[in-house]
Amino acid sequence: MVGKRGALIALAIAAIVALSATLTVLQTGAAKVESPVVSGNAPAPAQAVSNYPPGKSFIRIRALDPNSFWSLEGVNAQQVLGNVTALKPDVLERFVSGPQVVDAQVPVAPGSPPMTVGEFLNASTKACGCYIIPRLSLSDYDRGTLFTEAQSLLTFPVYPKMVYLSLDNWGPFASNHTAAEVKGMFQRLYSQGWIGIGVNECGGYWQSYGYATFADFCVSSDSWKPISGQLAQMKNESNIGLRLLYIDFPQPMMNFSALSPDEEAKVLNHNIAPAQSKDGFIFVYPIMQDFWNCSTHVTSQGSNFHGKSLYDLMKGLIARYDSG
Repeated sequence: MVGKRGALIALAIAAIVALSATLTVLQTGAAKVESPVVSGNAPAPAQAVSNYPPGKSFIRIRALDPNSFWSLEGVNAQQVLGNVTALKPDVLERFVSGPQVVDAQVPVAPGSPPMTVGEFLNASTKACGCYIIPRLSLSDYDRGTLFTEAQSLLTFPVYPKMVYLSLDNWGPFASNHTAAEVKGMFQRLYSQGWIGIGVNECGGYWQSYGYATFADFCVSSDSWKPISGQLAQMKNESNIGLRLLYIDFPQPMMNFSALSPDEEAKVLNHNIAPAQSKDGFIFVYPIMQDFWNCSTHVTSQGSNFHGKSLYDLMKGLIARYDSG
């Protein structure tokens, strides 16, 4: 009787051990399914969360388009450097767009020595003690040129090096490619050496599967306030550690510039700059691009802004809300 009882106990113990081993295997398998697969040396999304661009003061001067085409008609390198020196931003956001040619010439002031793109970009970062975030278009993914362009920017001889990348046309890309393709795009860029990647959510929110570390959203052309829905969606993606408010993507900027300078000043002074800290975003101050120059928009003498240009107004707002 004792022998039979001992045998039954031994069988029960063996069954429990086998069941425990099976559960361990199943749990391990489940963990493997949930963990993102990252190729090459790319960081897993959890590791990339903290790698968003540092700094509080971001300005937008779109000086160089792809292949070093100078986009600021009537403006020379010395004038741009003067703005950068006076504003002293932490970041030159989207200062260049697309691949650049280091030895190409930029327009200079009369009497100034020639200046190459490489010299201009290094003079710009030196003028503000800041760094550059370049822009690339995800339209280039299907053309097969995105990764070559990204690599060329990553190795461009500017100091500090460009290590944060801002991607445009995110909505069309994310909506027309599979999750695997989207993840693979991020993985390949991270494997090149980029340490933070941003996406433009102005055209609609699309999840980045844990890979984007910063993102752009826009100002409403109806209320002239930050679009709260876009901001809320970005906050739901915990890997996005920095939210940048833009007003100078082409259509919103054309709508904004159709306002009177007094109305433009009110929007900047009342609706946007003071809301940054409370709402958890950083405004990218629109200084200059091909169809916009804030120094030419001047408020009326009889307004509360007493004839200030938008340039002077934004310089004051940067000092008040974005410095230190």
